[in-house]
Amino acid sequence: MVTKRRFARKAFSGLAVSALAIGTLAACGSSEEASADGPVKLRVAIAPIQFETARIAEEKGYFEDQGLDVELVNGADPAALLAQVVSGDVNVAIGSWINVATSFSQGVPIQVIGGNGMVDPEADNSGVMVAKDSGVKELADLKGKTIGVVGVKSGGDIPVLQALEAAGVKEKEVTEVAVPYAGMEAALEQGTVDAVVPADSFYHQMLEKGYQTISNPVQEFQSSMPVTVWTVQKQWLEQNGETAKKFDAAMQDAVKFYSDPANLEEVRKVHAEANQIDVADAPKTFVPADVTFNVAEAQSGIDAMVHFGLVENKVIVKDVLWDEAPTRASADAK
Repeated sequence: MVTKRRFARKAFSGLAVSALAIGTLAACGSSEEASADGPVKLRVAIAPIQFETARIAEEKGYFEDQGLDVELVNGADPAALLAQVVSGDVNVAIGSWINVATSFSQGVPIQVIGGNGMVDPEADNSGVMVAKDSGVKELADLKGKTIGVVGVKSGGDIPVLQALEAAGVKEKEVTEVAVPYAGMEAALEQGTVDAVVPADSFYHQMLEKGYQTISNPVQEFQSSMPVTVWTVQKQWLEQNGETAKKFDAAMQDAVKFYSDPANLEEVRKVHAEANQIDVADAPKTFVPADVTFNVAEAQSGIDAMVHFGLVENKVIVKDVLWDEAPTRASADAK
């Protein structure tokens, strides 16, 4: 299996997204009807991370094999990606599982049709990092200090709060500030934060530069949990179920290619081209991916959000999932 990494950010305001949805649902037509005489056209939004599987599906012709004419659209953070799919700007969008589930609980009309990246149960692809000379050696040392996270109270910071709680540090005893992944190294260097929580290539790059990891909360508390998921608007899904199945089938082919160690160099090339960097600078490890959804692990992540007050009402994972989405009870059932 090609190895590993992860992502998340600020949860949407349910009221704002719902209002957006009401105003735009009528504009969203049926991809199947519009493309009855040829390939089904789809606009698919991808994130700055965990995009490799979609790029592979495009480059290897897996979408075309399923009769899909896919336009990949570069997206930004989870909130912006969700807005794109709710507004009808795109048909399918990658989303942060935590963000998507939170928005669903607030009444946003979305559903998940399949998984993508998930937390690596074996390798560390994110962590709480500090400068070498910071004097911070363990999580308990962060009491009274400032931590840079990609989204405050977004869901992505939940495992950090879980780890701090386990180390005896209460949520109110630390200050979280929002720092984009690309700005985390600079924030540490400038002293605006005492620790940061990078992920994916950002984590590995900082590790290579000598920054110290004092904890890996995501792996500890969210092992095998879905991280990024393929999300669609409910009304679109009602009209385009067959298209959703074809999309999942194409992504399953892409994940199979992506997960084969023999294809690592091609995956690195895909990553490098998308980021306009030299292949030599591309990561040598990637987040594990699976279209099939691990239900128990996903539920655990949501339950933690309820514990920390990010979600008022408990969300049942199966309610968020399309009833034809590929699932398994847990990673242990694989």
